[in-house]
Amino acid sequence: MSRIQRKVCNLHAPRWQKGLAATEFALVFTALFFAIYGIASLGSVLYVQQVVSRAAEDGARAALLLSQDISNNDARVQSAIYQSLASSSITPSAAGSTIASKFDWLKTNMAGNPPTVNITSPLQIAVKVSYPYGENPIVPPLPFTGILTPATLQGKATGAKSLP
Repeated sequence: MSRIQRKVCNLHAPRWQKGLAATEFALVFTALFFAIYGIASLGSVLYVQQVVSRAAEDGARAALLLSQDISNNDARVQSAIYQSLASSSITPSAAGSTIASKFDWLKTNMAGNPPTVNITSPLQIAVKVSYPYGENPIVPPLPFTGILTPATLQGKATGAKSLP
């Protein structure tokens, strides 16, 4: 390549690259945004799953601490479960900021599928909690990604009383 041809190529090089940085930024930003948003969405699902599992464990613990007069779907055990859920930050901001308002919101929104307490034998207790995560996600899904969000999250716990 002669000197003149090199000079001509160098003069046109900036014009050829005009807008290239903006295009690269748009592509990289989009990929990073989706990656970070996906991590945040997955993290929120895992957090709510952990809260629901802990609530089931708290319900089983409450059932074991109650006297022998406990029955299936005992309201006191369900109250302990709702209290455990209300003490976390899984409820939407519209539910209020106090534990009492979160408690009421949870009882209302989980009325269709309340926590269940089953006494399988005099010494065995099983607790199951289902939370409607699809209706109340912490991080709202992006368009066309809602099918990846679970509709409900479930927690199960069992407990056994020891013989006196």
